[in-house]
Amino acid sequence: MRYITIEGGTPLRGEVAVQGANAMRDVQFARLALFHGQPESAKKLTDDAAALLAADDASWAKFVKTDAKAKMIADRYVVINATVALSEDYVATPEKESAIKSANEKLAKGDQKGAIDTLRLAGIGVIENQYLMPLNQTRKAVAQAQKLLKAGKYYEANLVLKGAEEGIVVDSEMLVAGN
Repeated sequence: MRYITIEGGTPLRGEVAVQGANAMRDVQFARLALFHGQPESAKKLTDDAAALLAADDASWAKFVKTDAKAKMIADRYVVINATVALSEDYVATPEKESAIKSANEKLAKGDQKGAIDTLRLAGIGVIENQYLMPLNQTRKAVAQAQKLLKAGKYYEANLVLKGAEEGIVVDSEMLVAGN
């Protein structure tokens, strides 16, 4: 796959919750700290993740994926990252490279529809992957990990944080079909 540049890191059809991405990063680093025998660092990172996740529910609303596919369990799935890639059968030609350059320019100006149309007309398949974090489930896991860390149950805290990390769902969608 070939990735196209997206100015500002936003996916084609929405925005990502940077605070959610940062919280998940802190969860991952907390697990790494535990692995390296640094429980105090793990506690701080878990507390940081909890603080990021504690934002009021209204601040998460614009990042919640609301389509039917996002209703996997009784939770709200928040977009915390996204990638846009060209289809796997992409073969570079001067025309397609020109179309990609034009699409990048349109994306930089905020013209998402124009970028997709440009790629579609050039016969370039585009796939968007969104990384969805179950907000309530992640909040509960981080809170439970905090309690376990305070009790000195580092192995158990690691498993709970691992569960939060593994709760991320990747939603892939073909935006533009190639030839």
